[in-house]
Amino acid sequence: MTKHLADLSGISRYEVRIEFTNPMHPIDISTGEIPLVSVALEIKANSLIKDAAIIREQYGRIPYGAPLYWWEAIHSEKSRCVYIGQTVMLPLQKRFESHAKLVRLLCRYVNDPKVNIVFRLCSRLDISYTLGNMHYTRAIEHLPLDQAQNVVDDIESHLIYTHKPEFNSHHKKKPKAPWKEFEIKQFILK
Repeated sequence: MTKHLADLSGISRYEVRIEFTNPMHPIDISTGEIPLVSVALEIKANSLIKDAAIIREQYGRIPYGAPLYWWEAIHSEKSRCVYIGQTVMLPLQKRFESHAKLVRLLCRYVNDPKVNIVFRLCSRLDISYTLGNMHYTRAIEHLPLDQAQNVVDDIESHLIYTHKPEFNSHHKKKPKAPWKEFEIKQFILK
């Protein structure tokens, strides 16, 4: 019996639907409104292991862990992506608070009244695949942790390669070889 609602081990390719929230301001980091759990904890809570029930009881409805985040600079009503990051193992709040590149990004623009810095959180990351004659669409949190990490790594590196954010250093010049072949079928920035 599988412990997860989805498993990509028997497939060679998948499709992705990814959606981000409306822009949020850095002050929102201090309000406690961003996700309180990591994607790893969310995956554990959505599994069929015995600890899952304990986690669900502790948190009630498990909030979405937001596996990716997107920072952008808005100047003269034009927006450009300046950093793309991912977090699977840490709650987003802890990742933001300890992330040196985000501090550098915010410091660069803190005294520039012409530039507004905002971030977006991944609010949906669905994986679609075919296994045998059946087609499935599952959320990232329904995969085993190692598979979810591989998917998020691949999507993050693809987005960095495609958008070339100023503060990212890896994957801008050459795309990463993906774990499995994938295609982003839908990408939504609200």
